[in-house]
Amino acid sequence: PMPVINRVPYRNLVLTGHMGVGKTAVGRLIANQLNIPLYDLENEIELREGQSAENIRALFGESRLRTLEADIVSELVVIRSSVICVNGPTLLQPTNLEKLRSTGPVLCLTAALNEILRRLHVVQGARFHNPETRSIAISRLKRERGVLELPLPHLDTTGLSIETVTERAIQFWMEQADL
Repeated sequence: PMPVINRVPYRNLVLTGHMGVGKTAVGRLIANQLNIPLYDLENEIELREGQSAENIRALFGESRLRTLEADIVSELVVIRSSVICVNGPTLLQPTNLEKLRSTGPVLCLTAALNEILRRLHVVQGARFHNPETRSIAISRLKRERGVLELPLPHLDTTGLSIETVTERAIQFWMEQADL
């Protein structure tokens, strides 16, 4: 049963976590159910730069990607009543975490490693059998693990349906946000 929402909080819900935990899928479902905007940092980078964050990292390096992320985070702080999805490493930059926290509660989605690998296999299909593809995914996971050390509330998505995770994320938002 969907929680009954009379009013969407003024403050945002910020979803984070490493790849494969379902932040974008959950963010999209929340946005659709509540009829509110969704801002996904990776999408925003791609729209602006015409290429993926992974490509930017490969072509121009980590620092260029971090600069782009910081620029976009600075723009997102003026937005309200929205869902914002950001990758874990973005929040490892203290100013990004501070800025996003000022816009609303931050929830870190987690999952067991075997569950993440299973989800990546489902999403990437046969490409995941390619050792290079798998190696890239695993090195990205290692890079993103640092978000788990941040003092943020966690929601373990292992074994949960996307609907259940969405419901719990909305409940968390309603409890944390000043309407």
